[in-house]
Amino acid sequence: MSFRAIMFDICPQYCQALAEYLPRESAGLSRIPMQHYFAALEQGAKLNQDPLWGFELGKQINSAQYGLLGYLAESSATLQQALDALLAFDKTVADIGICQFVAQKKVASITWQPYENNQHAILRNMTAWVAMVRHMTGQELSPCRVEFNLVLTDSQRARLHDWYGCEVIANAISNTIHFTAQLLNMPILTRNELVNANLYPAIRDLQRAYESDQSWFAKLQPSLHRCDLQDMSLSRLAQLLGTSTRTLQRQLKRHGVSFSQLLEQERKRRFTQFCQVLHKHALSELLGYAEQASLNRAVKRWYGVSPSEYVRQRKNKEGH
Repeated sequence: MSFRAIMFDICPQYCQALAEYLPRESAGLSRIPMQHYFAALEQGAKLNQDPLWGFELGKQINSAQYGLLGYLAESSATLQQALDALLAFDKTVADIGICQFVAQKKVASITWQPYENNQHAILRNMTAWVAMVRHMTGQELSPCRVEFNLVLTDSQRARLHDWYGCEVIANAISNTIHFTAQLLNMPILTRNELVNANLYPAIRDLQRAYESDQSWFAKLQPSLHRCDLQDMSLSRLAQLLGTSTRTLQRQLKRHGVSFSQLLEQERKRRFTQFCQVLHKHALSELLGYAEQASLNRAVKRWYGVSPSEYVRQRKNKEGH
């Protein structure tokens, strides 16, 4: 899987449902840092004493929480057109993960992998996809199967099953919604060609503005990809980028990202890319770990399984 430049933030509209749980530093920001969002999810789940709180949030999603993109999707002619819009411009709403869409003759699937695993973010995002489809079509549609790379109890899976209306699989290699491809042709209740045509330029401008503001991440990625993580530090990264340590610190603070988060994401990217072709010792060195135990703990933190189990599940999924 290839990872795009990481921005780590969310638009305020998408955070409205958990505004009371956001850290004070989030007030007045044009974009909410991913770590603030995750902290709010964890705080909300704790106070509500609900291990599936993200699922409850996802069920309550509405177009307004997606901003312009929500209204663009609602004015689309078919579910396929709405899905195309959501996939094309999803970063304007929440840039906290990678979304992939695959359509075959009979079955289609949407897979979402967050930059950093957070149970409530996964539950909210996956549930929101289904909730939006039901809202836009006016029908209680159900997927064929939903997979989570989360550890879920039998009672939790039963609760999810009752709402999704299909098989729910835990401990999967990815977070994926499988559904009948014929659903893509379903009409949207609120379709409006004129509104849709007028919204497209606005959402494109919004995306361009966002990408322009975040473009330094794209410039940063090649340096991270080719560096030696064994001796990587903030000053070393600044040197590779041709800037000062203070300037880099200001940029990271402005975007709500820490150096340790960048390092963690690069390690995760390298593991995902090379885990099937390198042995554990070589992988550990590539990721900048002095011992394999550190690699084992990191993969367990990212995916909830050991490195060897991750590779086995991935090979099974890819049919190798």
